[in-house]
Amino acid sequence: MVEKSLRRVLLTNDDGIDAPGMALLERAASLIAEEVWIVAPALDKSGVSNAISLREPLRAVSRGERRYGVYGTPADCVALAINQIMKDAPPDLVLSGVNAGSNLGFETLLSGTVGAAMTGMLMGVPSIALSQNDSADGTVNWSCTERYLLETLQKLVKLSWDSEVCLSVNFPTVAPEEVKGLKVTTQGRGNVEKLSATKTLDPHGEAYYWIRIQEGEPETREDGEIVAVEKGYITLTPLTYERTAWQEFVRLSEVVS
Repeated sequence: MVEKSLRRVLLTNDDGIDAPGMALLERAASLIAEEVWIVAPALDKSGVSNAISLREPLRAVSRGERRYGVYGTPADCVALAINQIMKDAPPDLVLSGVNAGSNLGFETLLSGTVGAAMTGMLMGVPSIALSQNDSADGTVNWSCTERYLLETLQKLVKLSWDSEVCLSVNFPTVAPEEVKGLKVTTQGRGNVEKLSATKTLDPHGEAYYWIRIQEGEPETREDGEIVAVEKGYITLTPLTYERTAWQEFVRLSEVVS
């Protein structure tokens, strides 16, 4: 029998409340927490990072006991849950995911999954973002997450980390028996090269556009997420707000008066 080491956890994501990764996360969280609360976007909100709705009101719709779909961003969901929905009994932990697709390197800056964990961190609650790496053709095989999600969460909830750090976990695209273990990694750049905007015409001949990520050559640093996940490791990357380029800070401080 799995010991329930937490009183209550808050689950969210950016793929939407009905996404398959949420179902996997809910099942695992129910084994480590006495109460599982879900406050997640009612619609897919992938790629919105830490965006919050400053100019639009939010609406939360009950989807069952301790379950709410929010017409807003993942960050909105966390702020709303902690400030309102769960204000009388805040969560011990925020879990965001499990995202359908990786959040590695530069992707972490775009990710609503990671953005939700960052928001949980901002609100003073330990937070973990979880993602399942996808295949080259874009399909997602959940077998690695299904096998290792609970085990990974059990390891992580026994740890402590700085209050200005959230954790980002990525499960590799390998068969469960090929997983090499959990490895602490750095974020790095990943393999994102740039963003593209593709023009398309609708049936009326009017233009609309698709923004897409273009990938380039992946970086090869051995302590980086992308190398580790390609080798079959479950990666664990501590993330924080600080993004100062320290070498450039020092150099510019010397030349700018």
